Amino acid sequence: MSDASHQQELERIIGRAAETGMRWSRQRSLLLLDEKSAGQFASNADIEIEEQIRWDLADAFPGDSIVGEETGGSLGDEVTGWAIDPIDGTSNFILGLPIWGVSIGYLEHGRSTLGAIVLPELKLMISALRGHGMRVNGSAHIQSQRIPNVKVIALGENDYESGPETDARAQVLRNSGFAVVRYRCAVFSLGVAALGRLSGYIENGCGLWDIAAADVICNEAGMRVETYKITEGRYHINSQW
Repeated sequence: MSDASHQQELERIIGRAAETGMRWSRQRSLLLLDEKSAGQFASNADIEIEEQIRWDLADAFPGDSIVGEETGGSLGDEVTGWAIDPIDGTSNFILGLPIWGVSIGYLEHGRSTLGAIVLPELKLMISALRGHGMRVNGSAHIQSQRIPNVKVIALGENDYESGPETDARAQVLRNSGFAVVRYRCAVFSLGVAALGRLSGYIENGCGLWDIAAADVICNEAGMRVETYKITEGRYHINSQW
């Protein structure tokens, strides 16, 4: 996955997914909800978008392994293939908040090498190919000057790390001079952090599909990125400027 044409094809695929997401956003009264666990929802929009992405990936990259948040799959022992999050921030999406996104990442032997994130309500598409920099809305991105003394960092919440543990992490960061926000959307938080609009993002216990694209994107943006597997299906990410 070192060919720039693959990046362009991925941008096309995730662009189609964004259009489907916006169609559902305009007709939220038709959403059917499934509460997978306490506070964790999936909808018929999530399912349709994931199925569309799977179809498009299978057409463009036949034979590649695919794993998705909603309909499963496996990347095998080598952890090589595509990881899909059809809608990250589903609760926000359901409520009509604009803080949600779609993520598609490609991993080679567990290493994120190609990825794209789209934030449809914000009209932002961010993609990266390892070693080739970051693209925003199809064009090479030049990082604007950051304001380092404005320290705002986002934290993720999930059903793996308890609320008190996340709260304790937040307090440590506040003691270090950060303002702490929680948008309940890893894809949004990591995407805007890569654009320099946050100081970073930390989550302990997220899914591979949450970070498969963001890992390479944040690396290519120039951030310090630490990711590792905690246990089966659960990952840690700490991406900061």
